[in-house]
Amino acid sequence: MATIPLSILIPLTNSILPSTPHSIIEVPQLFEKVNQSSHTTYNSAIQPVLDDVSTNYFYFFIILYWIGALFSLFRLFVANKKLIVLKRKAKIYQQNGFKILVANVPDIFSYFNWIFIPEKKHEKYDELIIAHEKAHIQLKHSIDLVITELFIALFWFNPVMYFYRKSLKSIHEFQADHKVLKNKVKTSVYMQLLLQTITAEKPNNLYSYFNHPILLKRIKMMTKTKSNNLAKLKYFLLLPICVLFLIAFTKPTTKNTFINKAVETVDIFEIKNTPPSIFPVQNGSIKDITSTYGPSAKRPKMSTEKNHGGIDIKAKIGTPVIATADGVISKASLEGNWGNLIVISHPDGYETWYAHLQSFNCKETQDIKKGEVIGYVGNTGLSSGPHLHYEVKLNGNRVNPINYIQN
Repeated sequence: MATIPLSILIPLTNSILPSTPHSIIEVPQLFEKVNQSSHTTYNSAIQPVLDDVSTNYFYFFIILYWIGALFSLFRLFVANKKLIVLKRKAKIYQQNGFKILVANVPDIFSYFNWIFIPEKKHEKYDELIIAHEKAHIQLKHSIDLVITELFIALFWFNPVMYFYRKSLKSIHEFQADHKVLKNKVKTSVYMQLLLQTITAEKPNNLYSYFNHPILLKRIKMMTKTKSNNLAKLKYFLLLPICVLFLIAFTKPTTKNTFINKAVETVDIFEIKNTPPSIFPVQNGSIKDITSTYGPSAKRPKMSTEKNHGGIDIKAKIGTPVIATADGVISKASLEGNWGNLIVISHPDGYETWYAHLQSFNCKETQDIKKGEVIGYVGNTGLSSGPHLHYEVKLNGNRVNPINYIQN
């Protein structure tokens, strides 16, 4: 049962020995230069926003996930409601802290402190069967099953979950059998009772049955020689081995900047050691630049003059934006006035920034080659029209991108 919380907590941790602190790129406030005449020129060419196919798929899968989760929770609710209805109609007998419920059920099973017995076979059931169900109750197996069903409701799409439930129920049966046999019950007598109670009916996964459909495995477990302490020690030795594997496959990241990661990746991914050099908008040219690098005019909504840290390039929404050099995606997220922003770290201290994007075609920590499409022109953030705001930085300082664009 410990694997359930561990399977949730482990993916939420950023690293497992050694610790790997992440770099943080601080995104400053964006102040852009606005060229009124230029915006007037290309605003008339704006077309309806293109559908973001990836976003549509994302919402489709989210809806599909919740349909599956709600359906699983609904089945759990129905199973419990049926039990409550059966309990109301059943004849109840108290027995040493347990409740024996004679009801209209096909086979004997237990759920929490209730043991349900079929009406027609009430007098025919052996005391060993009752002892088996009492063992389930004493070991609190119903709590395990309810937690497992809730876990399956959250991760219903994962086929491993159903194998997990099957394995857990098998362990429950092994434990209950062992508890009964400890009370000086002959194994042969108990196995004979199992053979007499075989049923072909499909059991409910939420309840604990005496005639659980893993008869062969249960017989093997009952006749198996108990492991000695030395054999148990071998299993504990596997724990440090698992920890060593986790450490071996954990890759620590540098604490300084994403630039270090880009340089570190050169040998593996053959990132070329060249500065940004191509135009960042596909099929665009210098004549599409509407705002240049340097001091800017006053913005319509601001009373102060600001320095423009990059260039603005007019383009239609959905136009592909390309990486201007090899590097690593160090940021791809929504960042206030920048809108959808991509930052690429390149070798030799270079960084390129791409702002106001409609959507992304990359993800953080991804290795990018020069000329690859990383996103699409948009109008997000503090923007008065569809365009790309493009910056080049060298060792953290802004430089004029025009000087790095080859004609």
